[in-house]
Amino acid sequence: MITRKAVIVAIALFVGALHFIVGPDYEGPFHVFIHSYLIDILLPFSMYLLAGLVKHPLLGARCTRAISVFAVGVTVETLQYFGIDFLGRTFDPMDIVMYGIGVFSGIAFEGVILNQLPTKETQ
Repeated sequence: MITRKAVIVAIALFVGALHFIVGPDYEGPFHVFIHSYLIDILLPFSMYLLAGLVKHPLLGARCTRAISVFAVGVTVETLQYFGIDFLGRTFDPMDIVMYGIGVFSGIAFEGVILNQLPTKETQ
């Protein structure tokens, strides 16, 4: 039986691999969207789900995880706004919107899909 943890880890590995696959030399379909926004959606999505695997009272709450992950993205964009190259070089206010979409997608995916899966393997 597939567990929540297995699905979350698979998603995180996929997002990590995708980041390398669509590196700076990617010229395939949807080039602009993929380079500009896809990772900005998928990274917060994955981070939100991964944070749910951490056994900590604060990270157990959806709201706390969502705010924390979104805050990380906003902090990265703010640093870029002030010319500090951190996880990127270019400030784009649309990136903040994409972070929000990623977090809300993670909340929806957790609520609709992951909550249907068992938390532990049954024997």
